[in-house]
Amino acid sequence: MKPLHVGGIGLWTPGFASAAAWRTGAPDPAVVAARPDIFPPALRRRATPLAAMVASAAAEAAAQAGADLGRLSLVFGSALGEQSALSMLEEYRHDEGMPSPTRFHNSVHNGPAAYVSIATGNRRFSTTIAAGWETPGVALLEAAALLVQRGGEVLLVLADQPPLPPFQFQDPFPPLAVAFHLSEAPRTATPLAALRIPRRTEGHRPRVPAPFANHTVAGALALATAVWNGSEGEVALGPAGARGWAVDVLPGAPP
Repeated sequence: MKPLHVGGIGLWTPGFASAAAWRTGAPDPAVVAARPDIFPPALRRRATPLAAMVASAAAEAAAQAGADLGRLSLVFGSALGEQSALSMLEEYRHDEGMPSPTRFHNSVHNGPAAYVSIATGNRRFSTTIAAGWETPGVALLEAAALLVQRGGEVLLVLADQPPLPPFQFQDPFPPLAVAFHLSEAPRTATPLAALRIPRRTEGHRPRVPAPFANHTVAGALALATAVWNGSEGEVALGPAGARGWAVDVLPGAPP
């Protein structure tokens, strides 16, 4: 089966407003909230932090590949998704009346992908994947299947933020969004890398910096790092155990 070609990568996490900033290794304390330029002011006011960081990473990946974000199929993967529903449940529990209409419409799991589609006028295929700790592998498989079936280009975004109380994880992690522009054929003469179809394997934890070790989409950061470093071979997408996922990274322009 033909490999998938990586044309661009985007990233947002506190301290780093882009993949380019992340690669410098020097965090900017002023970067505490994503500010996606693709959102018009009215949309930006209603957007959740998750939607904002997804849009920021998506725009960067598409721009690096020289692609029009408004004409790409979208695959969004998030184990936890929007957490507005948790806030609404807390409001009900404390008898605070009806929830905010904005909070209500932001409570759906595919909200971030919808915000990107609305902002860019994108009417192409869009889907949202939630598969727990397997989300990076399953979402990448969905993007691969879409390219095999339809060809063209796909924008894959994997993102999550730490869960709200009372559902905090024992090992908290920072918000993170990582986006990949993927295509059936190389968009340029020098794509960043090529990927085999992801596969199940005896899973290992993705190799990422300590704050992200237990992140639900740590596999996305591990894959991005492998591409940036020019690594070849297997990249663990997580989780550890018998139901793990991995993907093989090839040189940017395989024969």
